[in-house]
Amino acid sequence: MTLESRTLANHLVQKGEAMRAAALDRPTAADWQESLQAVCVADDNTGVRKLTIRDFHFVGDGGPDIGGWDLGPTSPEYLLGVISTCLTHTMLCLAAWRGLSLERVEVRVTADNNDARFFGVHTDTPPPPHNIRIHVDLEAPSMTEHERSAFIREAEATCPVVQALRQPTVVTLAF
Repeated sequence: MTLESRTLANHLVQKGEAMRAAALDRPTAADWQESLQAVCVADDNTGVRKLTIRDFHFVGDGGPDIGGWDLGPTSPEYLLGVISTCLTHTMLCLAAWRGLSLERVEVRVTADNNDARFFGVHTDTPPPPHNIRIHVDLEAPSMTEHERSAFIREAEATCPVVQALRQPTVVTLAF
């Protein structure tokens, strides 16, 4: 693959081909059912949270105010990152499936955070993070402004992580 061919538009062509092939191989909803898992362990004098997802490893930590070493993002920051990556990927999937060309997708997610509760300080603010805001910068020269807006709204309405946050999701705790 040449450097000139390493563009998002070319990736979307390859992604679309892979998605169409997978759809032929797995034609029913049951074919797509899967279980996901993330495991986090804190077991040393840093208190760093070691997160494993499949064969990928991440660390989470807090700053000095909460007794951390600032060795990695906080859990609320990871949540914003997951929203950002999922919405970006949703746009890539929609574009690939439809044969649309995109030049660049940037999804910036911001939120308000107030950790007062961890320090026994009363606050009326919602649990952190709250007031989550998503800003999308989508470069798609072949789309009109109306098409671009509709595409972004559809991606937001389709994004699994955004939908999990907006709709009630069963969470069970076992120990």
